[in-house]
Amino acid sequence: MISVILPAVAPVHALAQLLAQLVPAAVDGLVKEVVIAGASEPGLEALIEDSGARFVAASGERGALLAAGASVARGDWILALDPARGLPEAWRGPVEAHLAGGAGAAALLVPAGGLLARLTAAPVGLLVRRLDYAAGAAFAGSTPEKALAGRLKARRVSL
Repeated sequence: MISVILPAVAPVHALAQLLAQLVPAAVDGLVKEVVIAGASEPGLEALIEDSGARFVAASGERGALLAAGASVARGDWILALDPARGLPEAWRGPVEAHLAGGAGAAALLVPAGGLLARLTAAPVGLLVRRLDYAAGAAFAGSTPEKALAGRLKARRVSL
């Protein structure tokens, strides 16, 4: 169902922690695959092999890495995450609710909190249909998730 795209811009241990958070969703079938995009570095190959993730060699800014990962994604939905931010423990509930009732709209995943925090905090990730990703001209800019979310008129979903 979901292809998770992780740019390899964070230390390997941050990627490992995020992969561990995704395991229950992979076991349950919510996460179909994890794609890590970036340059190979010490420890990354072992992490990819141990986790079963796919690797895409790519370079450039985070937006270019996300685009490279999304270009090989096979899931119906793409969940682009920032490994440096991680995922809140209760991320699945809001994501599953959006998939069930969001009518196919993209969702900008934002930290829970007050209105000001939700509007100003850096997003945790972006959930977008793979076909909409392709039509949305990919990830770009200094905050690639926000840029694509704006073009797709994504809903804000609090985690």
